[in-house]
Amino acid sequence: MLARDWLLPSRTMERRLGPPALGLAYVAAIAALGGLRPDHVFIGLLGLLDLYNEKTRLFLARFFPFIVTGAIFDSMRYVYWPAIEGRVHVAGPYLFEREWFGIGGRTPNEWLDAHPVAGLDLACGFAYLVYVGEYLAVAFLLFFRRRFHALRTFALCFLVVNLLGFATYFAYPVAPPWYVAQYGLGPARMDIQPAAAAASRFDLLLGTHFFEQMYGRGVDVYGAFPSLHVAYPLIVVWMVFRLRELRWLRVPAVLFFLLMCLSAVYLQHHYVIDVLLGIAYAAVTVAVLAWWRMPTSRKAALASSAHPEASGSPPAAASVARRRAFE
Repeated sequence: MLARDWLLPSRTMERRLGPPALGLAYVAAIAALGGLRPDHVFIGLLGLLDLYNEKTRLFLARFFPFIVTGAIFDSMRYVYWPAIEGRVHVAGPYLFEREWFGIGGRTPNEWLDAHPVAGLDLACGFAYLVYVGEYLAVAFLLFFRRRFHALRTFALCFLVVNLLGFATYFAYPVAPPWYVAQYGLGPARMDIQPAAAAASRFDLLLGTHFFEQMYGRGVDVYGAFPSLHVAYPLIVVWMVFRLRELRWLRVPAVLFFLLMCLSAVYLQHHYVIDVLLGIAYAAVTVAVLAWWRMPTSRKAALASSAHPEASGSPPAAASVARRRAFE
């Protein structure tokens, strides 16, 4: 049955041209702009999943926000540098960080960089490698458990928090801590590439080139504010606490979130203020989308739980309604 549902093409499903045409248009657009790579072709061909069978069509629909996020992030390279030229903040964020979170006259980044620990190099580097994978793993878990309503909200949270972050990168570009350590507080340079910074110690310890390859293809050098690295794990924490069948993931999810908060600063990619703003972006995204995606009946139940006396609900029933409204 599994082979039939996933591997065999459907004989009864009505085909439509929209999704495949959109994918091919994406490939054509990237080719016209320049820099077409095999991964662009792969993303474009995902539209063919809509033609194959009901399962692949459902998969494409549920994971479409993730695909859109990746396409938007990659496409930023065509407009990023002209859009931020002359507007990058270098000294201001650094001085603010040192004043509010300084340790002995140094920023937390500078203090941590002066006290490296091999164990933290490995743990923090690992966190930076798998943080997107953690989010996708939970998304796949929701998909195969058929928690499609939760998955829709979870995927939209990913798209929205990234759009908020990308918009901030353009509105308020900020030099990351590694840039200040390497180039100082003068005017921002426009001729550099993203750097692995302290994450390179992970590669040195293991003899790998993960971060060199990862950051060699990046574009958002001055996208330190906010830290989306911490936003993703926080949204995962929210989701596993909302679904009782995922309660076995709660402790690992919380620990990974805390590790990511440390990693963002320890690896010299973000200030503490970047981490705090990433947490705020995730919280706002979750609050808005959780309410927007909630069915009307559950909104009514939640409102009743908030004002049980006005609705005539006894306190115990209101507490149950509040809990079920989010499940």
